[in-house]
Amino acid sequence: MGIANFVTTSDGRHYGTFHGKLRERQKRDRQKRRRKAKLRKCLEKKGVKKLPSTTSRSGQRLIRHVRQEINRAVNQCFAEHPDAQFAYEQLSVATMKHKARAMNAYMRASNLAHIPEQIEWNSAKRGIQATKVKSAYSSQECSVCHYVDEANRPDQQTFCCQVCHFQTHADVNAATNVQHRLGDSELRACKDRKAVKALLMRRHQAWKQAQGWP
Repeated sequence: MGIANFVTTSDGRHYGTFHGKLRERQKRDRQKRRRKAKLRKCLEKKGVKKLPSTTSRSGQRLIRHVRQEINRAVNQCFAEHPDAQFAYEQLSVATMKHKARAMNAYMRASNLAHIPEQIEWNSAKRGIQATKVKSAYSSQECSVCHYVDEANRPDQQTFCCQVCHFQTHADVNAATNVQHRLGDSELRACKDRKAVKALLMRRHQAWKQAQGWP
C-alpha cells in the first residue's frame, strides 16, 4: 500500500495512484485553505466576530474522489487475482508523521487509511482470506538478502540493495517482502520494530554465509 501507487502486488502490478490529477487538485485546495487561514487571522486581529470557515467544497469533493479511486484500484486488484491469497501491511496511519507540513497534508489527502479498510471489505465480500502482516522495514528490507537500510531506497520508486545490489521497483520489492511475511511465525512473534530489524539482520548474515561471503 502506498501513495504513488495505492496498491502494488508481488507479481509487479500497480493499481491506482494519487499522482497526476488528484495530486494537482490537492495542491490547489491546500493553497486555497492557506489563503483562507491568513484572511481569518487578519479578520480576527481586527475584531471581526463572524470569521470565514477554512473548509472548502473542493476539499470535500477531493476526499470523495480519492476514496473512489482507491475503491476502483482495490476492486481491480481483486478481480485480476481471483484465486490469490492476500497479505497486506498492518499500518498505523495515524502515527505516520513527516517533518514537512506539505508532506503531512499530502498523506492526509491521499487517505491511506482507506486502503486496508477496502481490502478487508473486498475480501469479506468475496470470501477470500486477507491477512495482516507486520509492516516494519518492509520498504527497506532487500527481498533477496534481507539487508535493511534506508539507503536501499535512494528515491521513492527505486530499490537498490547496498549489499547484493539487487535492483527493482521499490513498491514491488516491498510487496514481495509482504508476501514472504505471510505465515512467518518467527517474524510475527517479534514484539517491536527493534526485534524485527534484529531478526532480519540475522537472516541477512545467514544469507551471506550461505553464499560464501566473508
